[in-house]
Amino acid sequence: MKAILLVRVSTKIQNYEAQTHDLIQYAKSKGYEEFKIIETKETGFANLEVKEGTNEMFKFHEENPDYKTVFATELSRISRRQSVLHQIKEWFIKKKVQFYLKDTNYSLFDDNGNVSPAGDIMFTLYGFFAEQEMAQKKTRFKRSKELLMEQGYSIAGKTLFGYKKVMGELKKNTLVEDDINADIVKTIYNWYLNGIEYKIKNPSIKTITLECIKRGFPVYTHSKRNVNKLLKEEGYTGFKITNNKRKNPNYSGEKNEEKYITTNFKIKYPQIIDRDTFDLVQQKLLSNNTNVEKSSKHTTLLAKMIKCNYCGSHFNANYRIVNGQNKSTYRCSSHSSAKPCGNTQTISMAMIDSAIWNLIKTDLELLAEQIKINDPETAGTNYKKYLEALINKKFELQKEFDNELKSLEIIKKSKNANIDDFLLRFEQNSTRIDKELGKIDKEISKIKMLLNVKQSKNNDFVNVINKNLDRIESSKELLKDYINLFVDLIRIELHNNKYTILNVVLKNYSKVERYYFKKSNDYIQINDAELEELNSILLDKSQTLSIKMYKSTKRFVPTGDNSMRIGRFSFPIPEMIKEIQNVNKFPILKEVKRVEFSKLGVY
Repeated sequence: MKAILLVRVSTKIQNYEAQTHDLIQYAKSKGYEEFKIIETKETGFANLEVKEGTNEMFKFHEENPDYKTVFATELSRISRRQSVLHQIKEWFIKKKVQFYLKDTNYSLFDDNGNVSPAGDIMFTLYGFFAEQEMAQKKTRFKRSKELLMEQGYSIAGKTLFGYKKVMGELKKNTLVEDDINADIVKTIYNWYLNGIEYKIKNPSIKTITLECIKRGFPVYTHSKRNVNKLLKEEGYTGFKITNNKRKNPNYSGEKNEEKYITTNFKIKYPQIIDRDTFDLVQQKLLSNNTNVEKSSKHTTLLAKMIKCNYCGSHFNANYRIVNGQNKSTYRCSSHSSAKPCGNTQTISMAMIDSAIWNLIKTDLELLAEQIKINDPETAGTNYKKYLEALINKKFELQKEFDNELKSLEIIKKSKNANIDDFLLRFEQNSTRIDKELGKIDKEISKIKMLLNVKQSKNNDFVNVINKNLDRIESSKELLKDYINLFVDLIRIELHNNKYTILNVVLKNYSKVERYYFKKSNDYIQINDAELEELNSILLDKSQTLSIKMYKSTKRFVPTGDNSMRIGRFSFPIPEMIKEIQNVNKFPILKEVKRVEFSKLGVY
């Protein structure tokens, strides 16, 4: 009389002892004396192939066929999924293994060794109850959570500025006003509506941020983004409905699955701002937003490409039309921030956009030839394999997030767990996963774009460009697309009345085969630096209406306002321009080529 005892708990904080003890007593009452106890801590919703306890039972019975009986406390200890339970039941029947449930005194086979219709139906019913029980628990938990949050309890996530969490009457966290920070919230709302102590009548968010810094307010208020969020936060009125969205791990493009999972909760807060004040602020924010011209209304060809040599920030576009003429420029995005970098230079948008496009046109044939050097089918296959690896990595990250979420739900049910510590870790992990997913999405977009390049008409990129050159040069949207295809980074090394030197990092598609290497069957992206190609540009503006442009694959390094170094030779720039053709005297100058400069028609 030998039997297998199957014991399962769902979480690591649960123990087996009581369940195992009761099963042994029950099996002994049936006359069994020798036991193989299989204990596992795993979810009841796992697929059969990953159920450790069940698969251990299959293997043990195969090696010990004299163990012909299996005991469990109740059916949910085997699984909570009917499809999995059906597979296990078929195994019991095929192997002629008797199956008992302690809590209901159920047995699969009758005294004659047959599965009766009634026994089969009861097994199915118990499976249905096991599955539905968990669904009801989840529904009750969600309903209870929603009710608590409506009452101002068990509020998860970051604490809004102006509040602090304390233990409430129900032994659950609740929010109370942080007196000092709540007063700051009121002050910021008052400033935005009524001005800063009558000195500034209509302060911008930037002005308010600077004032917060001057007055030594908490670091949170030193960011324009945070002050803007603070002015839009409905929770300060005492109530808000959240609209949280996260990626659906089951989404794969099918119509029956939503791309995002949205959750809405009603949350009660202690009121800091009255509703009338809040509504007036929203109206003013909307009005100001409508009246201010935003650069997003324009197509900026070199957006996020020009980097400031002072602080490393990107240059932003400053669009201006003066007396009917386009005077738009680029300038450092930090030039007027709370802590300005000191770079106040501006550079003509029309000039630098045209210079970069002229550079692309001179190298377009070479770059296209480099793309064609790699067989399109082979390169396409590599791209597709890398794309597949990225998608798999994305799936793994989404799975990791779901596991974190499940752990969070389990911790919430534990009376002794330190929920605040776990929430902090959960938030940090979520932020990390979001960043990694963002990088992967960006890389996927790039690979898809390259695949489209490979599939260009007749695989002849040069002909495609030439046939459409006029159309491209008359559309800022198309120009932006092609510039993004070839340019990674632009640095302004020198910019004065006479000369401008730009160092431009181009994407080198000739290295497509080096773009991947195989390691343990994974395609890994190599260092981006190995994919880059540097071109230097010199713009001679001595004659304003006739700009001359020179390019080189050797870096131009300014050594003064009117001098530069190339390789190990230093030149006054006018002398270098005169000596470009004299390669016998200075062989390094054969690297420098005169390029036709023509202003883009879109300006």
